[in-house]
Amino acid sequence: MKKQLVEACNVDAYICKETGTLYADGTLMLTPGAKDELSRRGVAVVYGPRPGTHCCPPGCTCPACCASTHCPPGCTCAACTGVAHDAETERLMLAVAVVLRDEFGVKDLGTLKETSCKVAKAMRGNM
Repeated sequence: MKKQLVEACNVDAYICKETGTLYADGTLMLTPGAKDELSRRGVAVVYGPRPGTHCCPPGCTCPACCASTHCPPGCTCAACTGVAHDAETERLMLAVAVVLRDEFGVKDLGTLKETSCKVAKAMRGNM
């Protein structure tokens, strides 16, 4: 399984909301910048799985709570979204992203991916 890269710019997504701890269970790779940022904030890094079964509040999207997929928040893979990524769905998602970019000025790649996936999922559910 591919490891998730934790950098200083995205470290917040991997910190357990309940305990304020980052659990590096072997699915994460911390960059030196991320380690520095965690140290600066006083966030503990635990090398191993998170203890217990309910560390974070319901709906938390940290990787420890999403252990079944190990995907970061906002991931648009088929397991996270429930949308099969066949060629037709990919074309639909790309078309939605183009409209969002050209007509509505959305430039953020993450927002384009997430919104395109939500639209595709909604359309597939209503067809």
